[in-house]
Amino acid sequence: MKLNIKIPLIFSACLACTSVASADTITWTGLGNGVSLYETNNWDNPGGVITVLNFKSVPVAHDFVVNSSTDTVGGGGGVGGVLDLGGTGSLTVTDPNGGTAGGELRLGAGAILKNGTISVSGSNFNYIQGTLDNADFWSNWGLTLRGSLDILNGSSVEATWFANGGTSDIGGASTLTIREDGAGSFNGTTLNFLDFDSTIVYSNTNRTIAEVSSQHLSSFTVDGEAAVVGDNVLIYTDSTTGFTTVQAIPEPQTLALLGGLLALTSVMLRRRTH
Repeated sequence: MKLNIKIPLIFSACLACTSVASADTITWTGLGNGVSLYETNNWDNPGGVITVLNFKSVPVAHDFVVNSSTDTVGGGGGVGGVLDLGGTGSLTVTDPNGGTAGGELRLGAGAILKNGTISVSGSNFNYIQGTLDNADFWSNWGLTLRGSLDILNGSSVEATWFANGGTSDIGGASTLTIREDGAGSFNGTTLNFLDFDSTIVYSNTNRTIAEVSSQHLSSFTVDGEAAVVGDNVLIYTDSTTGFTTVQAIPEPQTLALLGGLLALTSVMLRRRTH
């Protein structure tokens, strides 16, 4: 298994420098094409702080708010492209009717949400896919995925379930938190660990280690290989939160390689001191 090491994002300060000093709240109107997150005319755009080019070329450190029970925000087939929230921005999508009237957020396979927070409220957000890059995604409901939702570079996802999306990667010290107390949390979905710093956390304290192992272990892989408790994954109770947690561990050959490197480093240091 490859050992992926997360490199800190040193350009975050630069993003802050290129962003507007104070965040504006930009509200969805749907008066453009009534669909695309990237269509300026779909937002009230106070003071003209956004342009069509802002969305895909530079960070947009503002707070975007969608409150609609009718619009399919993002596009009929799911929107692609990059929404960079500049480290301080956010996207909030709320269906006041709980999703029953058809309003929903759709993200295409090429969608990348990065450097900000995303929250969705309602029960009709079932077309989610793409990539989270240093982004936090919260849902008050479960996420019924349309395709993979990769959770990367310190991102976090919290939802009741995370299902029907094929294979999604989790890496770069990221976290997926599942609230559901049941066997169906990952129906049709495989979570593939890319490193040893990322975790899957069950925030419902009723989820025991034995239950997670028997019900969900088959939904996890480590660098594409089947998860085996004690071999390449651990399932344990976190001593601080009390939550059952799943985390990848190095395979024996990786540990041996690391041990060899440490031994070589120790020898080199001793030689330099003599």
